[in-house]
Amino acid sequence: MKKTILRISIGVIGFIIIAAAGLVLWLNPGRGPVEQVDPHAKGWSEEVEGTLVLHLAGTPYEMGYQRGYFAKDRVLLTLDLFENLLKLAQDEMGLPRFATHFLLDLTYQLCSPFIPDRYKREMEGLADASGCDLKMLRRGHIISVLTERGCSAFAVWGKATEEGKLFHGRNFDWILSAGLEDTAVLALYEPEGFNRFASAGYAGIIGVLSGMNMEGISISQIGAVTKDSSLRGLPLEFVLRRLLEETCNLEEASELMNSVKHTVGFNYVVADGDAGDARAYETTAHHMAVFGPGDPKETVEYAIPIEDAVFRSDEAMDPLIRSLQDCANAPGQPYGSNSYDHRYMGIATRIQERYGDIDADYALEILKATAMDDANLHGVLTNSTDREMWVAHADKGRNASLQQYVHYDLKQLFLRPEERAASMETADTAAKESGAEEGAADSDDPVEEEKAEETES
Repeated sequence: MKKTILRISIGVIGFIIIAAAGLVLWLNPGRGPVEQVDPHAKGWSEEVEGTLVLHLAGTPYEMGYQRGYFAKDRVLLTLDLFENLLKLAQDEMGLPRFATHFLLDLTYQLCSPFIPDRYKREMEGLADASGCDLKMLRRGHIISVLTERGCSAFAVWGKATEEGKLFHGRNFDWILSAGLEDTAVLALYEPEGFNRFASAGYAGIIGVLSGMNMEGISISQIGAVTKDSSLRGLPLEFVLRRLLEETCNLEEASELMNSVKHTVGFNYVVADGDAGDARAYETTAHHMAVFGPGDPKETVEYAIPIEDAVFRSDEAMDPLIRSLQDCANAPGQPYGSNSYDHRYMGIATRIQERYGDIDADYALEILKATAMDDANLHGVLTNSTDREMWVAHADKGRNASLQQYVHYDLKQLFLRPEERAASMETADTAAKESGAEEGAADSDDPVEEEKAEETES
């Protein structure tokens, strides 16, 4: 009997040891090989009005390496700030650091099957060039699965705007105390086999939070806390990046949004500058609803559908998704919440006040007025028709909405400086020739008119 008990005990201990070893290995996944990369061969960086602009091109590993090389100090600072946030959580919640790391590693592994390999490879290149901890880098890229914050977004075009152009505004409202604004960059991506796009974000994050591709697709999202959540799926920043890299129109955007596995509650606004159209996607782990401009499906009493406009804050317009929400006074009506009164209504009333006369300056005013107080980490406005962006970041804990919005002309910015000069000369020449032709057409010189008449005869 004693021998039997001993064998069972040894077996149980052995199983525990093997299981523990397996768990450790599972939580510490392998990686690809280190490559030799010349960051200057395809990538480069420049300063635009005091902001750092990174030009990243090539394979995933090459682009990660370029980011790590050209923004090394900011990449390392990003991860230091992330570690500080974990310390803050430890102090406030009493959660030991190892437990926080375990939770993040567990979440990354649960999300890992849904994260494209090209992004994992890019993170490896970033870690190799900057010398940062790859494991900590991975942890930082799944934080959106565990934390959600309120934001707001709107798109207006057609009858709503002065010249019919599409303006897409997006406030990213998150934790100002994190200090992420000190790591801000504008990354211009030219990935092999995918769309070129611009991402307004932070040096140590390869995922996208705000941006636009050169096909005219612009993106934004809003945190919308829900009971229907999952740790298994594609994190938010990679959903947004895939939208920019892989889609050229709203039909493709909808197909992608239907195909990805979502994690927690988010509302998205995706716009197409060429088509002059936009969609709102309301998502939970297992449900998604899609709305267009002035959508008749917006039947909840608090909805304000407007023609040629799509806008969102936290509250869902879909009754099922709203019933699952834990935000904006859910499960009741959203009246009285910051999300509805300040952000959603703030956008709607301002669109209505200047409907038909909205230009870039007024769109910026809408953006600034509807930012959350003491939480506006960055704000982005795109002219998705003409491929322009205006970006502001918080400064020393003060809202981005109070800072300068830097203008970027992406059509010019994607060119190298020497190419920009040639492009400007070509544009000037074309303008002069066009002006000369118009002048000749409008000429009232009687001699010229007589010659023209003779020619017609």
